[in-house]
Amino acid sequence: MSSGLVLSSKFPLPSPEMEGFGFKFSAGGAHISRTMMLTELNSVLASIPLGSATADYRDAIVDRNILGKTTDSTRQKSLRHLRELYGLDESLPIFGALRKLYSVHSESIGLLAILVAWGRDPLLRATSQPVFKASVGERVEVASLAEALEVAFPNQYSELNRNKIARNAASSWTQSGHLAGRSTKVRQQIKPTIVAVTLALFLGHIAGYHGAAVFLNPWCQLLDLNPDRARTMGIEAHRAGLLNLRALSEVVELSFPSLAEFEDYAA
Repeated sequence: MSSGLVLSSKFPLPSPEMEGFGFKFSAGGAHISRTMMLTELNSVLASIPLGSATADYRDAIVDRNILGKTTDSTRQKSLRHLRELYGLDESLPIFGALRKLYSVHSESIGLLAILVAWGRDPLLRATSQPVFKASVGERVEVASLAEALEVAFPNQYSELNRNKIARNAASSWTQSGHLAGRSTKVRQQIKPTIVAVTLALFLGHIAGYHGAAVFLNPWCQLLDLNPDRARTMGIEAHRAGLLNLRALSEVVELSFPSLAEFEDYAA
């Protein structure tokens, strides 16, 4: 069975508004040296209450050492890479939205994390197509991720670094549930939660996908959702009070009262 999706929808174009929201466009990213750090992110969010200041995140990681790192240097590096991937600043809209939705359903963390990390790490984005072209149950070779990286960033990374980034990305796609296995990676079907779908629709809305097109946005595709399934799960999220959705054929009215404080950046 194929996922049926090849991430055909486009990432938003660079703009001060999109950068202010928290999307990243410049070359480079945390995956040159780290994975999406899901375990670390979950530990941080579980330890720090919603509404905390940016300094509280730093204090927890560096001073209180909640991640159990052995040296100050590794604590500082963990903080830096988590900031690269997620922001760790609740006033940064993309992280603020993740943080709020994590407080609703912490078990959605793997999907919430990949949606945000994909929006903030161009290196991870560059490895997407081999994952999404694969049928469910099909092997996904790390070499194909390295090849996709070279296509996206020709002659920018040595073979050694391409392979390192590809291995880190393969680990991230495994942490998110898109792939399974250790040495052999196999494509899996994502089972989205309504909380993750809420974030996917919100990010698509911010990126300029409006009306029925919001169900085609790349974050919905990251959750293995075709437009019909995205619409159905959006209605479920509406019934759960996570968003407001009125959808009649191509007429779609969508709003996010619980995330309204982050909507000023919408395209």
